[in-house]
Amino acid sequence: MKKMIRFIAMVFAIYFIPKNALAQSAANPVKYFKTTTVSNVDSFIRNHMNVNHIPGVAACIVKNGKIYWEGYYGLANIPLQDSVRENTIFMLASISKTITATALLQLWEQKRFSLDDSINAYLPFPVRNPLFPAIPITFRHLLCHVSSISDTYSQMTWSMGDSPIALGTYLQEYLTPGGKYYSSTNYSAKQPGGLYKYCNIGAALAGYLVEAITKIPFDQYCRDSIFQPLGMTNTAWFLKDLNSLQIARPYTWSGSYLDHGLYGYPDYPDGQLRTTLRSLARFLAAHIGYGAIDGVRILDSATVALIRTIQYPTLNKYGGLIWQQFDVLGKKRWGHVGSDYGVSTIMSIDTIQQNGVIVLTNYSPSSSAPIAAMLLDMIESPTVDVKEKNADEMFPAYTELLQNYPNPFNPTTAISYQLSANSFTTLKIYDAIGREVSTLVNEVKDAGYYSAQFDGTKISSGIYFYKLTSGNYVCVKKLILLK
Repeated sequence: MKKMIRFIAMVFAIYFIPKNALAQSAANPVKYFKTTTVSNVDSFIRNHMNVNHIPGVAACIVKNGKIYWEGYYGLANIPLQDSVRENTIFMLASISKTITATALLQLWEQKRFSLDDSINAYLPFPVRNPLFPAIPITFRHLLCHVSSISDTYSQMTWSMGDSPIALGTYLQEYLTPGGKYYSSTNYSAKQPGGLYKYCNIGAALAGYLVEAITKIPFDQYCRDSIFQPLGMTNTAWFLKDLNSLQIARPYTWSGSYLDHGLYGYPDYPDGQLRTTLRSLARFLAAHIGYGAIDGVRILDSATVALIRTIQYPTLNKYGGLIWQQFDVLGKKRWGHVGSDYGVSTIMSIDTIQQNGVIVLTNYSPSSSAPIAAMLLDMIESPTVDVKEKNADEMFPAYTELLQNYPNPFNPTTAISYQLSANSFTTLKIYDAIGREVSTLVNEVKDAGYYSAQFDGTKISSGIYFYKLTSGNYVCVKKLILLK
């Protein structure tokens, strides 16, 4: 799958070239209005969407660990006329790399490796540039796009639905001479550490190193160590773990809308994560808070500071560890952009003012940056009167029972659910003929995000059902025990 990211060039283009009728001039592309108001922001976003044929947008400002402003516009699914709303799931494209870096750096904090170690000491297959076989590729090289690994788009396969090719299998076939997806252009003519070249495959390899070191599938590691601790519901690397009806369809425009479908690729840690705006806001708020939010810490503050440190100033004066620095409104911001077929996204942080912006769209080419610039202007404007959302307002707006993971399972599985209000809640397991097998929850629960573990060690293989009852909400889903 071709990822259309050329980060530094894109950053300057998208932030400093006005792309709509409301921009006053090329010399002043960000100050769209003399007085910024919430009404003006809404008008600007809707006009930008109309002019550029953008189907749907979800955007927010995160400030002081809270959602300061959020907005949902347009359609997630055009034929169904399904509006973008709080539970709409967007593909993130290359913003996904910030989650991949977080996962790998959690292991670095545990002293499972050193950043300048050769990755070959941790992989089940060797990875080396054939032109420089004696020069090791390191973890730092991968996280800074200086590994000498290159993207050969003709060898980057994709599929409708989740890719059937395992991450490790694909990377071995791509990075090993003679492999099914190997090409001489998969490595550059510069030695590791000698050239900055944005690389999706290098980021995917960083994700696979998490898997190789922990012996836990990368998607499962992220779920257990990042998503669940932060309360990031409706968040997953694979389509099988999400409700496809909640996912924004990816579109481009050429006289009419082209739906690219819900696709996947084997190098998924570089761009395939899907989540909601509010869940991603939790992740961003944790990074704004130097690794912590609401008492949950995913990274040490010193690690976050390292992420925001230029690593190879002579090769890339904007690059930290995956995160990139750029100037907006005369201020330094750290963040990442994402672009893929039918996807354009932006996430950034002002480390001084401790605020952040996220814009998610289901459209390509790049369509999110002018909206991000407008929101940055909104943060700066003293005329904006926006009520900050309290911490409890970042909890679910609706009650929902999610699909268990993994499914099928053996012998344990996690059942996640979210509650929009305090209520007496039960979560029970039943067999195929309706007999109760287990009660996992039977108490008053506060509004929030939860996960319960079901252990099927003592029961036989087969189809079972789990039922959540909370207030007036009742939902039943199927799970399969396969021994």
